[in-house]
This record gives sequence, structure tokens and C-alpha cells, in this order.
Amino acid sequence: HIRPRAPHGPARRPARGSMRSAWTDMKGHADNGNNARVKAVKAKEFHPLLITPKEPKFPSRSQSYSSNFVGSARFSVLLLLFVCNMAMYLARINLSVAIVYMYKDDQELEKSVVLSAFYWGYASSQVLAGYFAARYGGKRILMLSFFGTGLCTCLIPINSDMWPVAFMRALIGVCQGASYPSQMYLLSGWIPWFERSRALSIISSGESLGTIIALFGGPYLASMCNCWTPLFWTTGLANFLVLGVVAAVLFETPEDMKNSGMLSEEEMRFIDSGRSKLVRHKTIPYGRFLTSIPYLSTVCIHFCSDWGYLLILCYLPSYWRNVYQVDDSQMAFFSVLPCIGIPFVSILGATFADWLLSKKVGLLRVRKSMSAIGLGAPALCFHLLSYCKPCRASCPTFWFAVVTMIAGVSLRGFQTGGWASNYLDIGPSYVSHLFSIANSVGAVSGILAPLVTGAIISENISNWSIVFNMVAALYLVGGVVFIMFAKAHVIFE
Repeated sequence: HIRPRAPHGPARRPARGSMRSAWTDMKGHADNGNNARVKAVKAKEFHPLLITPKEPKFPSRSQSYSSNFVGSARFSVLLLLFVCNMAMYLARINLSVAIVYMYKDDQELEKSVVLSAFYWGYASSQVLAGYFAARYGGKRILMLSFFGTGLCTCLIPINSDMWPVAFMRALIGVCQGASYPSQMYLLSGWIPWFERSRALSIISSGESLGTIIALFGGPYLASMCNCWTPLFWTTGLANFLVLGVVAAVLFETPEDMKNSGMLSEEEMRFIDSGRSKLVRHKTIPYGRFLTSIPYLSTVCIHFCSDWGYLLILCYLPSYWRNVYQVDDSQMAFFSVLPCIGIPFVSILGATFADWLLSKKVGLLRVRKSMSAIGLGAPALCFHLLSYCKPCRASCPTFWFAVVTMIAGVSLRGFQTGGWASNYLDIGPSYVSHLFSIANSVGAVSGILAPLVTGAIISENISNWSIVFNMVAALYLVGGVVFIMFAKAHVIFE
């Protein structure tokens, strides 16, 4: 056979240069493809949604349902969790009022031991509660939490000695340690990422309302009954009442509510637009959690923030009474004042944070900015409180202390749009585990703060200046660490 010639001349072997050029072009195309894949992986890694977002873009506010937050099914879930936290804090704060009547003014050791006992149990149960919430569902664990809290609270009046009360308070701490890990697990399924700040501000406002009711209504109830025991009976029964409501009304997931015919298809689609399928892992990477610098920065700011807040919850009535000689009839009013502003500032700050996200401001920038405001401003206020000297309640220094305390406690509400939402950002499938570990560390501050404060002020009542400067320093340390190392994309998939 004779090989035919090409139309334009004899067939020629490709030159070496042309072969090398072709190989270079092929390699270049392959490199470009690899680079494109690497960029795609990086873009997915830093996306602020959950694991595999169904709609990566922020939903348009022109959509028919996207702006209808109030009145929605997810809003009703948040209101129910708001009531849950209110009842929990009624049972937590009642001792801050009752302890004034249970022990004498010079029994600072007994007071500090009993006040810190709650956090012994609270710190010990968090991690296990987070595991059970992820395994068996948030609703079941939340119901067990309310049952235990109500029962132990009603049993406290049986024996008012230090160690029996401390033991029952520790059991209450164990039960309440399951509350927030369960709620965070529920939120991961119900709330889109662009509504997390508002969601946390609403449910955490229940803490403030419970604190206000306990501090304001507690002294009046005790004086009306001429004893402190009704403080525990009423708050215990309130927890049993909320238990019944949770059992009857709360749905574990929006899919469960949709299957019952109570959730519209439109809202189900909207919830799906800001979340992805949550994975229930068989093994939990605790080693990765404890070696992740961004996560540890969130744990650090959690601990520092809780130190000041839990200290105020425990010692505020005693502070007004011992430093400024506020009588019992006015103590409730001045103890409540600093807590009134928290829910308003929290909701305002969280709404502002979500508004920034709707304007395409970076999620990490929003989280760090809100955290800086939520800790920097209170740090300044507590430093100013260190200059207030003991005097009568009618002196100018007292009124300056009241205003500064209100500002210092209220401005903490900006944190809900900051680090408090970060657990849902970095690990939505592990959120109950991440939050439970961090909350355990934060609860340690609830143990240490009353003990350290009691040791400091037992020597001299003027040593409150040391206490307040310590709070300010911790706030600054926590804020700086979070701003330096925090991340807001999914780290734990």
C-alpha cells in the first residue's frame, strides 16, 4: 500500500519545538484547572453558611417571605425558648435574693460557697449534655433539664444549712447545664445564618427578664410572706409549668412542624435558604476542637465575659447593701436597674449586626466589631466603678455608681451579635458540643468569681475597687484575643 500524500505537500513529522509547545499548553490548561479547583475549595471553605449551602447568596429582601420575621413559626420557637430561659434564671437568681435573709452579713464564706455551688454542677454537665442533645434531640434533653431544676429548687427549703443548700444548688447547676446546649442544637436546625444574631438576642433576653423578676419580685415576696422559703417554691413550680408547655408545643425541627401541617411550604423554603443538611457524626473530634486557635479564642472571650456578668448576678444585692447601706425596701429596685437595659441593647445590637450582613459587610468583621463594643465599653464602666467609695445611698457617688453599673451591664448586650453567635458559624453540625465545652469553661468563672470576690472584700469593703478592675482587665483580654484569632467560616464540617 502506498501512503497518500497530504493535499499541501508530503506528510511531515512534528518538530521538537512544536511538540514541546503543545505539551506546555496541555500542562498550562491542567494547571489552570487545578488552580480553579483550589480556588473553588477555598471559596467553599470560607463561606459563612453551614456545610453545603443550598443558596450561597444572601436572600433578597424583595422576596415575599424573607422580611417576615415577627409572626413566623421560627419566631414562635424563639419566644418559647425565651420563656424557657426566663424560668431557668428565676431558679438560678432566687438565691441571690434569699441569701440576704438566710445568712448573716458577716458570713461571707458561707455566702460565697453557696453562691458558687450552682456552677460546680453547671460546669460539670455541659459536655455530656451537648453529646446527648446531638444524639437524642434538643427537646428531650431540655425537658429533663426543667424537671430536675424544678424538683431540686422546691427541695432547698427543707434544710438551710450551708452544705445541704450547696448540694442542691450543685444539682440545679447540673440540670441547667443541659439547657443551652439543647437550645443551640435546636437553633442550628431552625434559624438561617443571617438571623442568628437576632435569634440569640431574643432567647438570651429571657435571662434578663428572669433576673429582673427574681431580683425585683423576690424581696417583696419574702417580705409579704415574712420568710424566704416561697422564693424557691414559686420558682420551682414555674419550671414545672414551662416543662409542660415545652412538651406540648415545641417541635424538634421545622420538618417535624411541616409534617404536622403547621408550617407553610414557603417558610420551609426560606429556612432552607440559609442552612444546609446537618450531619450527625458518629465520632466527635474533641482533639480538633481543643487545638483550634479560632475556637479557643471564642472560649477565652466566653470565660472573660461570664466572669463579670456572673459576678454581678451573685453579688449585686450584697454590693448595694454593704457598700451604700441600701435598705431592703429599695434593694430590689437598684438590683434590677442594671439588668433592664440588657434585652433592649441586645436586640438593638443584634438587629444592627444582621442589617450589616444584609448590606454585604463581612461576617467576620461584624462578629469582631460587635464583640469589641460589647466588651470594651463595659470594661471602661467597671474601671470607673473602681473609683466609687463607700457612702450612704443619698451621696453623689452612689448615683454615679448606679448609672455606671447600668451602662456596664447593659452594653454587654452587644455581644450577642459578636462572639456569642460564633459557635453556629464555625461548626453548625457540632454546635451543641462546641458550646457545651465553652460554656463549661465559662461556668468555671461562676465558681471562681464569687470565691475570689468573697476573699477580697472580706478583708476590707473598700476592696471592691480591686474586684472591678479585675473585671475590666478580663474584658479587655478576652476582646483582644477574639479580635486577633477568631474566624467566622465553617471550620468543623
